[in-house]
Amino acid sequence: MRISRIIVLAAIGLAIFLAGCSQQGSGQQTSGQQANTRLPELVVYTYDSMVSEYGLGPKVIPAFEAKCNCKVKTVAKGDAGQVLSILKLEKQNPRADLVIGIDNSLSSKAIESGVLEKFAPKNISIVPEELRFDNEGYLTPYDYGFVAFVYDSKKVDVNLSGFDSLLDKRLEKKVLIQNPRTSSPGLALLLWTVAVYGDPGYREFWKKFKPSVLTVTASWDESAGLFSKGEAPVYLSYATSPPYYVQFEDNNHFLAAGFSEGHYMQVEGMGIVKGAKNRKLAEEFIEFSLTDEFQEEIPLTQFMFPVNQSVKLPKSFEYALMPVKKLSLDPELVGEKQEEWISEWEKIMSSG
Repeated sequence: MRISRIIVLAAIGLAIFLAGCSQQGSGQQTSGQQANTRLPELVVYTYDSMVSEYGLGPKVIPAFEAKCNCKVKTVAKGDAGQVLSILKLEKQNPRADLVIGIDNSLSSKAIESGVLEKFAPKNISIVPEELRFDNEGYLTPYDYGFVAFVYDSKKVDVNLSGFDSLLDKRLEKKVLIQNPRTSSPGLALLLWTVAVYGDPGYREFWKKFKPSVLTVTASWDESAGLFSKGEAPVYLSYATSPPYYVQFEDNNHFLAAGFSEGHYMQVEGMGIVKGAKNRKLAEEFIEFSLTDEFQEEIPLTQFMFPVNQSVKLPKSFEYALMPVKKLSLDPELVGEKQEEWISEWEKIMSSG
């Protein structure tokens, strides 16, 4: 009787031991399965406003993740100029797969620095020829707009109709602009003045314009924030900025000034980072960026015009300025002279 009881107890103990081993083995297998099914990750570098709560990123990234069965990690690096600087620093050990926000003003600099790889999306025909600013195939346009000075029409009694009007003494220390070395719209403004006045004519304009400038910010976001707080009644922005104030603040007195000289066009693009670990996902994202699903989100997040011309614009875009005269400079000339122009600008703005 004692022997049978011992046998029974031993059998129970063995069963418990085996069950424990089985559970432990099962747990290890589950962990292994999770490791094997970990989703591939696309790392995207971009500017701050792209990934803000109301930006384009939160609208389109979940949709792409659902399509690609992957994860997208977005890393904001300030303004587009700052994004490019980080890519150059990481050139020998790239951490990003895709960069979003390199525009026509920065394209030559980005291509020459060797941080991008060529890619021609299958649906590139969606983009009108006039917006394809990179003929070498490194960058794919996704939106466009025009730099413009936005002003509070309740506070500004100057008729802002051209560059000369910015020199009015009533605007002394009342204009916010961005640094062309760190900000893409800031650079676009500098190029705009070169397009209008030529070289060296642009220097004389900046010498006369300097007294009107309250401050030069590192990024567009900073200028926009100061303008919203009422720190200055005029700031450098976009012809498509007024629709934002109409749409979200029910404010129709923040307007874009139409300049008789015309407006400099800014086209934003995205490209594959050289040495990308997930190039295939980057290619898929670029092609996704030209679809209606992506492009329809641009007007009320980017407050720019979508490159896909089939997209219907919201009613608030009736307040957007569409210039009659569109200005631009040869990207190769920009690449060749950009550093010289910025250096001259810095000398003028830092002089007493």
